[in-house]
Amino acid sequence: MMLVKRNYSTPSVDRYYNNLFNDFFAGFENESCETVDWNPRMEVEESENEFFLNIEAPGMKKKDIDISVKENVIIISGEKKAKDRKEDSAYYLNEIRYGKFSRSFKLPGNVDIEKIKGSWSEGVLTIEIPKTELAKPRKIEIN
Repeated sequence: MMLVKRNYSTPSVDRYYNNLFNDFFAGFENESCETVDWNPRMEVEESENEFFLNIEAPGMKKKDIDISVKENVIIISGEKKAKDRKEDSAYYLNEIRYGKFSRSFKLPGNVDIEKIKGSWSEGVLTIEIPKTELAKPRKIEIN
């Protein structure tokens, strides 16, 4: 007897969350979201002084990811390499995605491109995008 799992795709759920993300974070205009094989999950966070992009990339190494900025567009790309499979094994279920990905977003005008930093911890890439001094909120005293 073999265990068989049936998965029914839910593209409307993915579409809903992608639209929610795009609507919520209007400061970043989605320049292109081309998928070669897969897209890592992301979240965008904003504080008073910066934006954060948190990208889940389990199973990847930081050397396999590239971050660049060109003409005010941030590009995150990389490749998740498939593990070597044994010739004498059979796979009954494989939901892990492998391959290349590329995501790019137009940055809002209120960020300091020269001070963007990336960090890696436990399979999560965090990109810190500081705001310019002019973009930070400040209190105006009334005389």
